[in-house]
Amino acid sequence: MTFKSHKKKFLIRNASINDCEAVSVLLIELGLKMPSVRLERNLHWKQMWIDNPAIKSTDEKFVPGKVLEFNKQIVGFFGSVPLLYYLGKKQISMSTAIHWGIKKEARSETNKLANAYFNEINSDVALVTTSNKAASRLFKEHGYIPVPQPDYDTTLYWITNATGFLSAYFRKKSFPRVLSLVLGSIIGKIVNCTLPFLRRFPKVSPSCIDIINISEVDTTFDELWSSKLNEPEKLLACRSSETLRWHFNSKSLSDRCKILTYVNKRLKGYIIILREDSPDIGLKRLRIVDVFIENDDDLILKKLLISSYWLAKKSGCHSLEIIGLPTSLRKKIKVHCPFERKMPSWPLFYKPGSKLMAEKLNNELVWYITAYDGDSSLL
Repeated sequence: MTFKSHKKKFLIRNASINDCEAVSVLLIELGLKMPSVRLERNLHWKQMWIDNPAIKSTDEKFVPGKVLEFNKQIVGFFGSVPLLYYLGKKQISMSTAIHWGIKKEARSETNKLANAYFNEINSDVALVTTSNKAASRLFKEHGYIPVPQPDYDTTLYWITNATGFLSAYFRKKSFPRVLSLVLGSIIGKIVNCTLPFLRRFPKVSPSCIDIINISEVDTTFDELWSSKLNEPEKLLACRSSETLRWHFNSKSLSDRCKILTYVNKRLKGYIIILREDSPDIGLKRLRIVDVFIENDDDLILKKLLISSYWLAKKSGCHSLEIIGLPTSLRKKIKVHCPFERKMPSWPLFYKPGSKLMAEKLNNELVWYITAYDGDSSLL
């Protein structure tokens, strides 16, 4: 397909659920993350735009995003998903960007597609996650600002298997595969011996932590959610049992998701982890995508964190990592001596829908952001 001298044939319109397969094909062609099986792709779109608790909770019609067409073929898509959020005890409307992609030959239309997309948003707050500097500039041009949660662009991580971790590191640096394995093996043995002296790992895992699957989330999670809403006002993504099951419902997520829970008469806190390997470099990794603890209790956090580390180790993973969380919680995590890695660009932006909302969200202490927020853990 040629796009030259045919600009008048580009069309921008509202997306619909009927576009799901064509959009999926586009995203896969662009190398973006999508289920490989058609049935699973259809279930993913149904999950986002039909079964979504945020859609069920309102009578307003939600537009899934904007598509760019050329000769009736979809060549660009900027998607959006509504999410349930609370500011204190008040439910607010939130939308997050998801599945953005546009064919190289059609990128002259990027600004037009972006303008159409941003003009459609009418939620209290809009979120967008990105690891792309060019995309960051685009969002800033349309009024998005960085989330004021310090160090959100810094990943904290622990090495659970130095041999595998270093082999992956060398492969990422474009070393030949065999040389990477040899260097990882030799240097990794030395690092494994030095880590205990550097206190770069937690102590023995507590026995009071239970590990469950997402299908086992029950009403005890609702009790914890209600309890957290009574704490000082924060912007919180809904973590009711229904919303948690919905969020991690897809097969690609549920198979990789585990929840570590701390129960003392009732559920007092949990950590959600996802297996997120990087096969291209051979890295096996567990990522903590959410931390939710009553009153941010130090002891519960410590027990859950240590258990997460030992689960990563027993699972044969090379590292355990976490992003996000307010400064107060990150300080407690840093007691366990994680390594730190800076991201290439700021990963999360937001746009308030009103002056009042802008004033409220300008306060760092209001934010409670983890990888559970935005779209980074939705697929």
